[in-house]
Amino acid sequence: MANDNDLTDEYVLSTQLLSDGEPARCATIHSGKKNLELLSGSQGGIISKFILPDSNDSQKQGSDGISSAGGLEIQPGGANTRHPHQITAILSSSSLNNLPTESSIYVTGCKDGKIRIMDGNTNELKEVLEGHSNAVTSLSWILPQNESAKPWLVSGSWDGTAKIWDIFQNNNSSTCIGTLAGHENTVSVAGLPAESESIRKVVTVSAGIAEGNSIRGHTVRIWTLSDNTNGNNEVTSKIVAQVSNDHSGPMRDVCYDAETHCIYTCSNDGTVKIRSAEDGKCIETLVYPGYDQPMLLSVCVVGNGVTKAVVVGTEDGNVAIFSIGQQNQGDAQVIGHPGCVWNVIPLDSSGDFVSSCHDGNIRIFTRRASLAASPEVLKAFNDAVTEAKAVRSTGPSAEEIAKLPKWEMNPLTQGRSEGQVQVFQKDGKAIAAQWSASSGTWIEVGEVTGTNENAGTLNGKQYDHVLPIEVDVPGGGVQKLQIGYNNGENPFVAAQQFIDEHMLDQNYLAQIADYIRQRAGQSGPTIGMGGAGSTAATNGGGGGGMGAPNYASEPAVPMDITPTYDYLPMKGYKTFETGIDKKGLSKVVQKIHEFNDSVTSNQLSTGESGEALDSLVNTLSVTNRYHSSTISLAELAPLHTMICQWDATHAFPAIDLARIAVLHPDAAKSERRAYWEEILGGALDMCMGLGDAAATEVAVPMLTMRLIANCYKGGPGSAGAAGILVDKILDCAEKCAASSNKNVRLSVATAILNTSSYLHASSTTTFPPSVAMRVVDVVGTIAGCGKYETEAMVRSLVALGTVLLLPGGCGSEVKNLAKERSIGSMVQRVAGGHGEMAGAVSKEIMSILSS
Repeated sequence: MANDNDLTDEYVLSTQLLSDGEPARCATIHSGKKNLELLSGSQGGIISKFILPDSNDSQKQGSDGISSAGGLEIQPGGANTRHPHQITAILSSSSLNNLPTESSIYVTGCKDGKIRIMDGNTNELKEVLEGHSNAVTSLSWILPQNESAKPWLVSGSWDGTAKIWDIFQNNNSSTCIGTLAGHENTVSVAGLPAESESIRKVVTVSAGIAEGNSIRGHTVRIWTLSDNTNGNNEVTSKIVAQVSNDHSGPMRDVCYDAETHCIYTCSNDGTVKIRSAEDGKCIETLVYPGYDQPMLLSVCVVGNGVTKAVVVGTEDGNVAIFSIGQQNQGDAQVIGHPGCVWNVIPLDSSGDFVSSCHDGNIRIFTRRASLAASPEVLKAFNDAVTEAKAVRSTGPSAEEIAKLPKWEMNPLTQGRSEGQVQVFQKDGKAIAAQWSASSGTWIEVGEVTGTNENAGTLNGKQYDHVLPIEVDVPGGGVQKLQIGYNNGENPFVAAQQFIDEHMLDQNYLAQIADYIRQRAGQSGPTIGMGGAGSTAATNGGGGGGMGAPNYASEPAVPMDITPTYDYLPMKGYKTFETGIDKKGLSKVVQKIHEFNDSVTSNQLSTGESGEALDSLVNTLSVTNRYHSSTISLAELAPLHTMICQWDATHAFPAIDLARIAVLHPDAAKSERRAYWEEILGGALDMCMGLGDAAATEVAVPMLTMRLIANCYKGGPGSAGAAGILVDKILDCAEKCAASSNKNVRLSVATAILNTSSYLHASSTTTFPPSVAMRVVDVVGTIAGCGKYETEAMVRSLVALGTVLLLPGGCGSEVKNLAKERSIGSMVQRVAGGHGEMAGAVSKEIMSILSS
């Protein structure tokens, strides 16, 4: 280890490591069997392993600046460790002092929402943890006060939750022991020192939610986690402190430093806040140097004592180092990178740190002169940075100029508004002109000598900024979109147009607008190659050399927005509630009494047909008391007898009464699942027992389908029963789908609609794609019979679109199978004759199938 006399005033590049060539998203330091290793995760879903050279060795790198020391091993655990999506977090157990070598692991978080545990010695995949419904982007250890106790893992996700995991159990089966819910979108996490032997602590930070024209609600929360004394594995969590909205933008990362006993948060607002680890309140704010503050994506604390510093990685391709170990700190040191810096971590206690860059390189920086890279390596690195920056300031190429409209033709080009800027070709040069509405002419401003790298053409229109946005598509996968923006425009107007065009969730308006402001800045108009189409007015007169501001060269931080549609997916449930009144219920009971007298066996007793039924009907008829009234099993017992033991010609009134009873919250509570499983199963058996007559009979098919529809809405007990019997429900629905009765047809369509909604909402239950494809099959039968009225057909199409949007791999497989079956052609054909709404749903289905 070099001594303090070896330290320089500023950090310099020490080692540069090229991973798999994909953007490097995260890294961790890991103690291998023999050497210290650096593990990185890439945007391509690949883990790379570097054997780090001894800290006292000089760096041996090629003339291109790439290290050859120690070697690179891509996917050290084999092909099955390839992640299906980008690796967004990675964490080694090497920092856990009391963990034996044979228990060594490292953990990854992936954009597919899963956490993978790798063997730290063999690099093989040990276990996959499921529970998050969106990308896992933050991982940390929560340490116990007693070193004999095992640490916990905490994960933060885009799904708005943090989860606590016990992954060091003796049976090698990890368990989620707690969920910290209620966050405002993306969650970042960091473990804090334990409060006692039975109480641990963790800090979570959130990205915030849209409120009007701004993003608010980003919150720091400090939690205590107590061992549960009730005998189960769940921890008891409690928020003991929280601070909201003291950053002016979303928080992107959080870390904890033991020496200062402080929490550090970084934000899109270009600041780092140093906070008390007790109450989360801000003690000091570190501001990124310069006029324009970039998004800060990652933060860590390095060094100790006078060498202590805060390091941040930025979206615009820089690392900034704030010295906090000295009284006169001065401005932060900024080290340029060739691309976006996604992640920064400490290398060791020396103060060296590691950056993960979008150009695919992992870089180690040091203040120790003896570990500085060679002059050739430093030059190669600086040249790469300079080249990347130069892209944003070089003038237009001859090819770009040749594509511009000729100046001689400007009289034929009508400006849209006063001050609009347009770039023309004149005498082999690019010149900027400004539209004068009063004179109806273009006024030459000057030659374009610089270009905004973000400028470009989108859908035949030129913009000052064409910015990338990645959209998470339900069912898995990513759709890459672009948004066009001109300087001087209202970012919220541009964001709204983008949302409308791509049918995204309106709640993302402020987030997209904030993204545009961060990428495009708030400066005056840019006169450059992207100026065509700008609506900004130019400040100042003519003259050459009018360069553009420097904008980020790398793709922006992906927005990861789930597209939304007007009709898809189905959320909630349609119900059949007719007859829930004294008059309607009395008719049903009267019919039951009539049939009870005529059945030859399993008659209801006097108490069942009288007192029990009367009490049930009285409770069901008073709908405004459903929140407080209760229904006993004794009152429900007659329904069970009739549906499960009577024949179809006598039992259908009981199915109708069950259809109403299941909507009562107490009747359908979770404890009643077994009851409703038998009721629903009995009705389905009765309906299926009709055989081919199910397509011509009315009462039993119609009422069974309506009972199914209402079961999903009733409560957890009835919905759970329907979930268990979903295969049987789909069998019965297909048998009844071609019914000659329009009321049965509407009931079938509604049952299928509610089934699809249940499948989509049941994120904690895994249904195989075969179940969803059965919904597609039933809709195919519905479409093929040619009998369905408009409302029933619309409900059927919405059911189809909903299963195409099922989360996870199931949705992707269903969508692929639907494409193979040319479902899109069927949808367009049947929607054509069913009005505007059917056409709109059809359009949304086609959009999903084409994504």
